[in-house]
Amino acid sequence: MIDQQVLQITAAALFFLGLAGIATTRNLVKAIMAFQIVLFGVNLALFASGLGLNGPTLFSTTLLVLSISIGASIEAVALSLVILVYRQYGTLNPWEIRRLRH
Repeated sequence: MIDQQVLQITAAALFFLGLAGIATTRNLVKAIMAFQIVLFGVNLALFASGLGLNGPTLFSTTLLVLSISIGASIEAVALSLVILVYRQYGTLNPWEIRRLRH
């Protein structure tokens, strides 16, 4: 197998492992970490798709940098919201938060 295929397979594995983590976790911080794993898989797929015979192209590198910066800002906002939720409800379990809200 060539390097691009190995990177694409690894990206798909990261993506699906992150989705499984989001679906099965009972903690908001762990859900955010699983979302970051999904984002790492997407970034790796973007990098691998941009690889050519002469290395990564300028367009794929630009998309990758944009994706990384957007992902970092989403993570910062999500963690700040988790802090606010914990202060309000005293728990990070989404099912418990939903029950306490009603």
